[in-house]
Amino acid sequence: MNKKQLSSLSLLALCIGTLFGCGGGSDNHLNQSVSSDVADKSTSSQSNNNTQNNSDTGSDDANQVAGDENKYSQRGRVIDGYVSGAKVWLDLNNNGLHDVDEPSARSTDQGSYLLELSAAQRQCSVYVPTYVDVPVGAVDEDLGEVTKAYQLILPPSLEAIEDDRIAAHVTPLTTLLWQSLSESETFKGKSCAQLQQEPRLLSELLSILRQTTGEVIAHYNISEQQLFSDYIANQDEQAKQLAERIVFGLQASLKKRLELAEQYPDAHEIRVVHYQKTPLAEPGSNQLWYRDIVIFGKDNNTFFNERAQMDDSLQSVVFVEYLRNTSHQPWGTLGRYSEEVDLIKENGSDFGKCVYKEAVSVSLDGTNYELSNSMERKRDNEVQSCDWQQDFSARAERLLSITYGTELVKKYTQIEQRDGMLEGLSDWHSLANKHSVLVPQELADYFVASGYELEKTLTLPAFGWYKRMTDDSGEYRVVTERFADTDWLKTTYQSDGTYTKQCSEDGITWGSCQ
Repeated sequence: MNKKQLSSLSLLALCIGTLFGCGGGSDNHLNQSVSSDVADKSTSSQSNNNTQNNSDTGSDDANQVAGDENKYSQRGRVIDGYVSGAKVWLDLNNNGLHDVDEPSARSTDQGSYLLELSAAQRQCSVYVPTYVDVPVGAVDEDLGEVTKAYQLILPPSLEAIEDDRIAAHVTPLTTLLWQSLSESETFKGKSCAQLQQEPRLLSELLSILRQTTGEVIAHYNISEQQLFSDYIANQDEQAKQLAERIVFGLQASLKKRLELAEQYPDAHEIRVVHYQKTPLAEPGSNQLWYRDIVIFGKDNNTFFNERAQMDDSLQSVVFVEYLRNTSHQPWGTLGRYSEEVDLIKENGSDFGKCVYKEAVSVSLDGTNYELSNSMERKRDNEVQSCDWQQDFSARAERLLSITYGTELVKKYTQIEQRDGMLEGLSDWHSLANKHSVLVPQELADYFVASGYELEKTLTLPAFGWYKRMTDDSGEYRVVTERFADTDWLKTTYQSDGTYTKQCSEDGITWGSCQ
């Protein structure tokens, strides 16, 4: 997903967490002390309000804005199943309590609510959360009368809202995202006035949520509109079930990312994604939960990468399927050297194998060249380590790549060579300390007249190859790919994060992929 697509994600695309059933006999652990107190107060308050003539608007008479100030509103639905009889309020001072000067309203049929706001309150609504207290006796239209009080929350948008008709739905999806956000020291206890003076800090925190949301939307190839629409009104059961899976994983991802941010304070970037897939060793089995963690250090280099199979609660690791550690160092004045050690397992009882890789990357005249050597060995037991020091003269595989093009149109080719194909560049192994012996131009010359260009036929010996062009010169990104053993593939991304795919035999005539 490119920057154009990510920038289009509104806060509603960020307001997601684990979907849980709150009506009926659910158990919500968020702010239990507050919710319990609210339950007693709201139950009697609801009884009184039900006799008032404000059910059409869902507003509380005591909190209506008087006179000319009554020009602004915030409206939406309370959804966990539609919930009526809940109190919706704006937490202007961000203390987690409903104070007397903070506007509130009641949700009515189909969970509808309308908060009447002054101009100042409307401005503050961008910076502070909206709470929903669901008391015992409220009605969930799916599950019936609520028997245990709970609370839902909508995080702030941090973006000006000029149209009062835009719906601000409060759901379990928004609630657990807020739980992660509220635990941040950047936001904790900050009032509207303080946050108005420090939007940069809040923006930094929300960018973490935006990135996570973008990763998951790309993984499932769904749009922001699909994921955050009123799935009850749309009768979209498929979207509802998909949202349940996605947000369940996303909540766990956000929680883990915050933990890793404290553990690796100097990290340039941390990515965490939970998702479901079929185990590689059991292609016919049911999908299981997995977690990917990638941590980037300086210069955007990966120094930690892990894939683990998780239990159904996403709380415990069943086994680590893939673990990579990486080290980097300069390679002369023109390049960088990296070394990777991977531990790969097929299942929990597999001792796994160690995969070793060394790589040199050099830049010449705006073109980047990379050569890597790799080898592997099986582990004999669970405690055997994957040692760093290896003799890469015994390499079994070599990868060569070239990255070229312009800022908006980037091109990339990778070539895989194995035993019997390693005649050229025969001294390019055990590379860590060879920067004073090997000449980078020799690596560049190896690609001359090799047919590495996207449209040309490769002439170098290769076990396999891959070519790609990423074109950002138009409104949306277009990625064109060629594979050694398949046709051409073109992926065109849309503004909502989804994409379409087309296939071709010659890169000229395109049609649907079979």
